[in-house]
Amino acid sequence: MSIVKEKSVVLADFQFLTRKAIASLIEETLGFYLASQIDKPESLTENINDLKPDLLVLDVIEKDPKYLEEIITLQKKGSMQLLVITNSQNRITIQTLIKSGIKGMVTKNCSETEIIDALKAVSIGQRFYCNTILNSVLETDQQENENCEPTSLSPRELEVLELIANGNTTEKIAKKLHISVHTVNAHRKNILRKLNITSPIHLVAYAVESGLVSVNYNKR
Repeated sequence: MSIVKEKSVVLADFQFLTRKAIASLIEETLGFYLASQIDKPESLTENINDLKPDLLVLDVIEKDPKYLEEIITLQKKGSMQLLVITNSQNRITIQTLIKSGIKGMVTKNCSETEIIDALKAVSIGQRFYCNTILNSVLETDQQENENCEPTSLSPRELEVLELIANGNTTEKIAKKLHISVHTVNAHRKNILRKLNITSPIHLVAYAVESGLVSVNYNKR
């Protein structure tokens, strides 16, 4: 019987109580082991270079632009996945991080199940953003939608969304993914419903603006 290798995790959070809580959650989650806890921003890169973890879980210090740049640099190296668990709802900060390629962002108000789901999704390269994060990007009214539910788009739906954003017709999407036109339309309807968007034009703008998908303008 094959043994599944546990994924190594480094946790960087500079508030004692939240760091201990998230550390405990990681240690209790099957498939992960906590390799290190970082309690000082200045030791982040050094620890990462030494440990080379599969996943970095971290908070964001908005008042420290150098730290934000450091996070983006680590992300661009591409040697590990990053999951941000933060109290920040600053639109510019969140948008900057998502556009840098960070695939997972949730808030510290999310439930235990949601954070575990985010760990699992991001560790295998899938995207996971809770609605609070996406609402901050879109500048929607937080009082109208305070829940922290994930976007819940499946990998296939994200694939369809990216093809739509890159200007592919329904027929081309069906051909590329080897599925029927009917199935493509079903995915499109599900995406609109899950993201609470009614206009296909708004859907493309949303997908690009939020960083959910990448657009190759050379092919458009």
